[in-house]
This record gives sequence, C-alpha cells and structure tokens, in this order.
Amino acid sequence: MARPTIGAREEELVLGALRSGRLALGPRLSSFEAAFGVAVGASHVSAVSSGTAGLHLAIRAAGVERGDDVVTSPLSFVASANCLLYEGARPVFCDIDPRTLNITAQSAGDALTERTTGILPVHLFGYPVDMPRLELLSRDCGLWIVEDACEALGAVHADGTPVGARGNLSVFGFYPNKQITTGEGGAVVSPSTELKKRIDSERNQGRAPDMGWLDHDRLGFNYRLDDLSCALGLAQLERLEERLALLGGAGRAGGTRPSMPG
Repeated sequence: MARPTIGAREEELVLGALRSGRLALGPRLSSFEAAFGVAVGASHVSAVSSGTAGLHLAIRAAGVERGDDVVTSPLSFVASANCLLYEGARPVFCDIDPRTLNITAQSAGDALTERTTGILPVHLFGYPVDMPRLELLSRDCGLWIVEDACEALGAVHADGTPVGARGNLSVFGFYPNKQITTGEGGAVVSPSTELKKRIDSERNQGRAPDMGWLDHDRLGFNYRLDDLSCALGLAQLERLEERLALLGGAGRAGGTRPSMPG
C-alpha cells in the first residue's frame, strides 16, 4: 500500500494525450499494454477500467458459471468475492497461512466441494501465494485458476518467476494505493491470444474483434481504460523499479524483479 507519486513526466504525457484529441481507444492503450507486458514478463495484456473489472472479465474467460463454487481467500478486498457474485457463483472461503496471510494448497483442498470449478488466490500485500502447489491441486482436480495480483506488481516467486507470468489468468490493479497508478484502472494478463481477444471485446461492450462500428457479437461491459489513464500509467511504469525500491522490497519471495527496458 502506497501513496501515488506524480511528477513532471506524468504531467507531460497526460498533457500530450489531452492535446492529441484521442482520449479513448487511442494509441496509448496498446503502448501501455505492451510496456506493462514487459514489466511482468507477459505477452497478452488487456488494460481495463479497474482491478475489479479485470477480475470480472478474467473469471468469465476462465469459464465460471452460475452455481459454481470458487475457493478464495477471506482476507482480501471485497472485489475478490464480488466478482464471483456478479456471475452467480459462490465464494468459498478457506483458511489462510498465519505467516504469509495467503491461502495454501492444503487449505484450498480442504475447502473443495462437489460444485467447485475454480480457485481465486490473492497475493495479499504483494506476498506471492505458493502457486506451484496450488497449480498441482488445480491440475489434479480439473480446476481453473485466476490470480488476484492487484497488490502484487513487481513481486516474484521463489523460482524467480514474476507474479502474473505463470500462465494463469492474472489481474493487476492501479488504484492510487498500488505500486503504480492510472487513477483508476487495472490489467488482465492472459495466457493466450484467444483469451486476450475475448477480454478485449468484453471490456468494450462486446464489440467484434475487428472493431466494426456497432458490431457487437457478445455480451460486454464498459470496462475500457481511457488514453489519459494510459498516459499516466506509461509515465509510472518508467519509474517502476524506483517505486519498488522505495517500497523496500515488499512482496519479494526470492529471485529478482523483472527489469524495465532502458
């Protein structure tokens, strides 16, 4: 948890976006997604209007259905549970480890029911969940995983893999108390081009992938991230390593942080 740091670079890029006349669905959206992908070591990034919106889109992409049980943490912001309720699924809370404050594979396994279809772990305060064991449980039981990484930008697992780069749908948040901010905003990291296309469409009212005007071929939402926010995010990403250093290395569980391009 941190206070936002806004300086001359943020003002410069946001002013440039204002003067460009492209305030939404402009070039800064793809630029921000690409820069964020470099930061977390991921190829498929969809910027969205909030971390909550990202969680909602991610669980839909994972295949959640009405009546499903989804195991998650009782110690988190309410959005981790709310996103499941949006789709008529039931959050099933499992116990947390007293040291990490995160769920474990053991506690998640103990909470499984005959209706469980997925697991939504939360990397609380940037401390990574033990994902290798949780992923083994998900494979053995045929469960999907969506990682709530809204507080974990810059965190790495013990094997050096950045949080969000393990091949699961993962969601980050950019509210002003996060490592970087876009004012409001979030991002979904997808493991495939197909899932990114789905999320890109659903964040934009279900518009067709070719962006045909008023061609909406599925249910969607107004979860877009505007170009002003993307401009702010681009400036913030330029100083991500500096920000993480100021936060004193919180969230590191071994390995090194992903580096930003020069």
